[in-house]
Amino acid sequence: MQKQKVLVIGLDGATYDLLKPWAQQGLLPTLQKLMTEGTAGELRSTIPPMTGPAWTSFMTGKNPGKHGIYDWIYRHKDSYDVSPVTARHCHEPTVWSLLSDAGRRVVAYNVPMTFPPKPVNGLMISGMPAPSKQVTITYPTELLAEIEKENGEYYLYPDPGQAYSDAGVDAFLDRLYKTTETRVKVFNWLRAKEDWDFFMLVFNGTDTVQHAMWKFMSPKHPLHDPGKFAKYGDAILKYFQYVDKALGEIVAKLDDNTTLMLMSDHGFGPFHKFIHVNNWLRKYGWLKIKRSPRALIKSLLFDLGFAPMKVYNLLMAFGLGSLKREVVRGKGQGMMKTFFLSFGDVDWKRSAAYSLGNVGQIRLNVKGREPQGIVEPGEEFEQTREAIIARLWELRDPKTGEKVVQEVYKREEVYTGSNLAQAADIVFIPTRMEYFGFGEYEFGSNEIIESMKRGISGTHRPNGMYLLWGKPIKAGVWTEGARLYDLAPTILHLMGEPVLSDMDGRVLTEAMTPEYADMKSDRQAPAERIYSTTTETDLSDEDESVISERLRDLGYVG
Repeated sequence: MQKQKVLVIGLDGATYDLLKPWAQQGLLPTLQKLMTEGTAGELRSTIPPMTGPAWTSFMTGKNPGKHGIYDWIYRHKDSYDVSPVTARHCHEPTVWSLLSDAGRRVVAYNVPMTFPPKPVNGLMISGMPAPSKQVTITYPTELLAEIEKENGEYYLYPDPGQAYSDAGVDAFLDRLYKTTETRVKVFNWLRAKEDWDFFMLVFNGTDTVQHAMWKFMSPKHPLHDPGKFAKYGDAILKYFQYVDKALGEIVAKLDDNTTLMLMSDHGFGPFHKFIHVNNWLRKYGWLKIKRSPRALIKSLLFDLGFAPMKVYNLLMAFGLGSLKREVVRGKGQGMMKTFFLSFGDVDWKRSAAYSLGNVGQIRLNVKGREPQGIVEPGEEFEQTREAIIARLWELRDPKTGEKVVQEVYKREEVYTGSNLAQAADIVFIPTRMEYFGFGEYEFGSNEIIESMKRGISGTHRPNGMYLLWGKPIKAGVWTEGARLYDLAPTILHLMGEPVLSDMDGRVLTEAMTPEYADMKSDRQAPAERIYSTTTETDLSDEDESVISERLRDLGYVG
């Protein structure tokens, strides 16, 4: 039996909640064809369903407790400061490193969490969080210059921040399509130029357009403007149709020796309200402010509404939104640290818990683990954690009375592995994820539950999607129970390569014809080599600032 080549097309944030009905209506003819002729299903993402851990779990076939990435940020050792994570923080081998070791030729193009690029047997063009073209974003290094020589200017990303003012929506859409056109052009050039065994391309615009444009599509969204519906209401559909057409052209050129995999890292849905978790912890005394005169004054002003998000909303009302960067600083510098309440004002020697990261992540301030920890490991830790969890279940929206928390997990209930200690001690999933634990590490607002007023209007859901199509794949099958972890083992199996024994995923044999499902698929012990020992970033201050600003525009950090 001839070994299969595998082409993976990532549709970041794609969900069958939208794609399935659109395909059934004939609005996405390529997807409709692939679903009819292939196997598809929903794909359970990570908890929480965030880009950094989700894409890393896809490429390793392992949960965050093993690969070590839980969010877009990490806490510095011996500090409460945070920085963006990069590919260097992944502690496990990826599907392209395993295939490279096996002598297979690989191309990884615009996959999130591949910056900085690592050597492979082939080519790599970094996706997020690559800050700019001024740093090395390709392997080999000279590849970017060759790309631009042969294909023209290379656009890194669309800019969602443009869409958060009425005047910028058209500019955002223009940039979105230009970036996607670049993706397709470079993909076709690379595909013709390279003798590859595995190729992966990710369209990240499918995520960005939903973040930015959901409010225009949904009449139920609190920021929906009926007057703009006629112009922008089908913006998300139109973009997916553009991608669907590009997919059709790609599929038409595939041979019988290539299996196609479509997939997303998570799903998507509307976003209505923030949950400011640190304010909630402060309300119940688990997070305390210093008693110094400066901190007390800042705390009093904060309680009266002098907070970054409030000030930014005021600036926007006066047409001064461009000053946002001077107000909201991801690292707590400038005006944020000088004038606003920040983690620098927290009395860590009296604080039992704090929140870092997105969706709903709470960490206890543990003695011996945090630099100024006060919670004793063991019985006191468990009692404190149980008390916080009990209170979480009581959290309600003050305006509607609705319960805000849908699921609560202790970290050991969702993660396993040698990097478990880096996980939040409590992870909660807000109701329908229409609420969103704000990805801040300081104090963006003085409220606990706050309606969004601008910015992103859609955000992540746990139900991503996958689709397999090609000679080894059954036709017209819909499966249940697939997880993001399952895709790496499935790719290796289709390519006739062994699956690592410590991968959490399984091979999706239910999607395959008997000939391929029954193909021998050894479980192999992981190689005796250290993939990464990085615990700190080596980004420059400028690059870290660029990454943080981009993450803010996507609603990921405060």
